[in-house]
Amino acid sequence: MSENTPQWTQEQAIAYEAALEAINDVIAGYSEATDSAGRALPPSDRRLSFLRMRVSQARDVGDALDPADDASVGDVLREFSAMVRAREAVKGA
Repeated sequence: MSENTPQWTQEQAIAYEAALEAINDVIAGYSEATDSAGRALPPSDRRLSFLRMRVSQARDVGDALDPADDASVGDVLREFSAMVRAREAVKGA
C-alpha cells in the first residue's frame, strides 16, 4: 500500500468519528457526575473512584479503537450511544 492510499474508507472514517464522539459524550457525563459527587457533603470516595474508573475505561476504548475494524466501531457506537441516550432520558424525566 502506498503512502497516499487511505487505510480506511470515508464511511469507516465517519463511523469512527461518530464512535469517538459518543465516547467523548459519555466521558463528559461521567466528568459531570464526578464534579457533582466531589461537591457532595460528605463526598463519597467510592463513588468518585468508580466514576474515575469509568472515565478511564472509556478513554481506553477510544484509544484502542481502529477505524478499519467495522465490527468494533459499530459495537462502540451502539453501546456508547445507548449510554448517552439513557443519561439524557434520565435528565429529561
